[in-house]
Amino acid sequence: MNGIQYKKGAELVTDHLLDQLKNGSYSPGDRLPSVEALSKQYQVGRSTIREALSALKAMGWIDIRHGGGTFVREQPQAPSDLLQGWLSEINSLKSLIEVRKMIEVGSAGLAAKRRTDGDLAALADCLQQMEANLEDEAASQQADLMFHVHLAQASHNEILIPMLQLFHQQCARHMGNTRRMWLFGERSSTLQLLQEHRLIYEAILHQNEALASRRMLEHLNKVELLLEKND
Repeated sequence: MNGIQYKKGAELVTDHLLDQLKNGSYSPGDRLPSVEALSKQYQVGRSTIREALSALKAMGWIDIRHGGGTFVREQPQAPSDLLQGWLSEINSLKSLIEVRKMIEVGSAGLAAKRRTDGDLAALADCLQQMEANLEDEAASQQADLMFHVHLAQASHNEILIPMLQLFHQQCARHMGNTRRMWLFGERSSTLQLLQEHRLIYEAILHQNEALASRRMLEHLNKVELLLEKND
């Protein structure tokens, strides 16, 4: 293994093979060495190699063809890519907003608990951008989106951040021009959205988790009603 210390145990063999698959030592379609060859290479029993290969198969990295050998598959998609592909198949804006409510209510509570001064500054800047662009539909929508993105970042949960970005992108795609114009094109509607975001910000500022979650739910309920009213 060219200077690499031999490792024993199915988990360590799996980790080393996985590193090789990730760094391109094996390409999609390549055939891996036989169980016997790997057993000699890693100085472990054949059962240990079979266990390691089974783990890699479960992860989607290899195909094991009985009597035909073990072959490298195309690299698995990242979870965010899989989620994006799945969301692109969803054609119901109502369903997307319902799931957003479930996720963002909790996200707001975490943000209130974990926010830093930097998080507060980013959220405050979004509010300033919303207020400065009350007459600009595109700028208002972008400031609204970034408020929710920064709120997810304030939760300091690495799963929530890309997940909520994808949900917002899909919601924007399904809203269409007519719905966006109603939500962000009317000054009264934009003022209402600004006030709701301010209330969420204040709850996060004062680290009131329950209030932040409740205000986020109230905000998303109102958005849902506005969109349904003008569907």
